[in-house]
Amino acid sequence: MIPALGAEGAADLQRKMTEHTVAQARKTGAQIEIRWTGGTETQLRDWLGGDLQYAEQGVGDLGERMARAFQEHFEAGAERVVIVGCDCPSNHWKNIQKSFQWLETSSFVIGPASDRGYYLIGFCRAGSVIPPPRSRTSEPFPVEMFENIDWGSENVLEQTLAAASVPPALLPELDDVDLPRDIPPKISVIVPTLNEAKHLFQCLEKVNEGFDVEAIVVDGGSTDCTEQLVNGFSHFMKCEKGRAAQQNAGAAAASGEILLFLHADTELPANWDFIVRSALEKQWVSLGAFRFAVKERLTGIGAVEWGTNIRSRLFGMPYGDQGFFLRRDTFEAIGGFPDQTILEDVELVRRARRLGKIVTVQEKVLTSGRRWQKCGVFRTTMINQLILLGAALGVPPHKLRRLYG
Repeated sequence: MIPALGAEGAADLQRKMTEHTVAQARKTGAQIEIRWTGGTETQLRDWLGGDLQYAEQGVGDLGERMARAFQEHFEAGAERVVIVGCDCPSNHWKNIQKSFQWLETSSFVIGPASDRGYYLIGFCRAGSVIPPPRSRTSEPFPVEMFENIDWGSENVLEQTLAAASVPPALLPELDDVDLPRDIPPKISVIVPTLNEAKHLFQCLEKVNEGFDVEAIVVDGGSTDCTEQLVNGFSHFMKCEKGRAAQQNAGAAAASGEILLFLHADTELPANWDFIVRSALEKQWVSLGAFRFAVKERLTGIGAVEWGTNIRSRLFGMPYGDQGFFLRRDTFEAIGGFPDQTILEDVELVRRARRLGKIVTVQEKVLTSGRRWQKCGVFRTTMINQLILLGAALGVPPHKLRRLYG
């Protein structure tokens, strides 16, 4: 990485990946140990936290160091041990948690990487499941699976599995970071706000689960504690009132290659950053959105969700409360959000359609049902449809805005 990023850039990338991996591991509730080499334990504790365990990796190649880690923990009484690499940003905490669940019924688990290595490997203590893994000695796990492996080659996964006596439980194949081209593009999440303190914390908490993301809150004149809530949690800026203007201002200040526009009362799904990057890897996709769902289970809201998702998936017409994501160059090519007070999301989608396909991913966001609760599901739905009809018939936006309000 150093020839492409420089020594400081490569170190910064490793820092981000390590912090992200530790944050994901913390969410599993498992005991965490950092196996380190170089530096000091004091430096690591100051960096990653004093609530973790720390141990030096010791001498030997990668296989010897991993075998030693398993050996020491099994000798200390552990029943299930999982080693996770720090170079796989898409390895979400639920995936790590799944590995421990697999070890309740399987001898070992492995997470294949797309480069034919693996990003995770775990074992249960020999004899704690049937059949137990083979070992030529009294080791509590098969140490031969770490011997005679061509580490760093494309044969690592194949050689490891060949040394196993039973098939592993397989996690999804994920991309790890070996070369500059493997580095995931940075995502900037722009959140327009106007007195959204009640919902904003949950929104930003999900945003900050992503790897190498920045959250930019663009406020249109809040009189609640929005600014105080955001302080230290994300970037905060002020702008003239109006969702289109706020989102355009946030995009102008963003540094990410991918832009995601998110309403403050909407929560992203788990592993959302991987979902977004995967969708936009397809060059024919100009804009993506998530499936729509409402947090509160109101009478009739299921029909609204069904209709919204049908329109979004079959007709390529998502709405802004589904979370729009697109590449920065696409956003700039279509001129950003139009300068209008309502239906700016609909117009953005229409512009994006000229440059590619609109996709709706399978995973869903959860948005607040406050408007349906206030005005009723039927009445709110009818107002929304009247606004769309009025726009199609050429009714001026300021009149549509009064109807919406």
